[in-house]
Amino acid sequence: MKGGWGRYVKGAAFGTMGFCTSWAVDVYGGGQEWIEVVEVDLPLKRLGEKFRGKRIVHVSDLHCSPTVSSKYLGHCVDRINQLEGDIVVLTGDYITYDYSGRFRRKVADLVGSVRSRHGVYACLGNHDYGIGGMGRSRQDEALNQMIAEMEGEGVNVLRNESKLLEIGGDGLWFVGLGDLWAGDLEPGRAFADVNSNDAVIALAHNPESIVHLQEFACDAVMSGHTHGVGIEWNPRLKRPIVNRRPFRSGFYRHGDKKLYVNRGLGRLGKLIFNTRPEITVFSLC
Repeated sequence: MKGGWGRYVKGAAFGTMGFCTSWAVDVYGGGQEWIEVVEVDLPLKRLGEKFRGKRIVHVSDLHCSPTVSSKYLGHCVDRINQLEGDIVVLTGDYITYDYSGRFRRKVADLVGSVRSRHGVYACLGNHDYGIGGMGRSRQDEALNQMIAEMEGEGVNVLRNESKLLEIGGDGLWFVGLGDLWAGDLEPGRAFADVNSNDAVIALAHNPESIVHLQEFACDAVMSGHTHGVGIEWNPRLKRPIVNRRPFRSGFYRHGDKKLYVNRGLGRLGKLIFNTRPEITVFSLC
């Protein structure tokens, strides 16, 4: 196959096998691409007039690693920048398994290349905390180093903390939660400084975090983590299985809050079916 469809089929084939290649993204325009840009209207309570019509680009789960090529992620960043978002949010799992720190350094450079008019805001995912074989002190050191490097590139990394964005006297709060699976979810600390008279968006890698946020003032929660997987290959059973997560992909309502689950950009090197990587673009209203 030639042209855009050939690119799409190659990207889809490798992606289904669990690998991300530069074929998945068409940064030159005019062709088909496996990565999907999803455009969504996002109504928010108490949204100031200066924020109406602003666009938030939401990206998750880069998983910079041997299964996700740096060239692919570089193309993803180019694609993000083509969208000319007013704000960009990142919802965790920037790396997968990274003993040496090589991929943490790469991902800091990548996210540092993301452009937006009013800043980049990020929370952490379970993989960012490291894995048990590293030892707790080594995990903490590696995580803190990655946060410092991302912040050095201009990214607002929010670990159980909040930040107010002001435009023309109107405010929008971003609250970044620590990861649920890592045992670092502290909403009381994260929301401590938030003024609920303004619109509030929470960033929480694991969408099941929303269960712990019901008493806190936020209009919407943006998450990732699931990769949108409905059916995946189970190597132990040697057959496909249905993933029964309560929140898999797209929009949900939980209590008085909206939840959006982004399918992510990266892969973990295992078979998954019928799931495209995603960049979400929210239009605030």
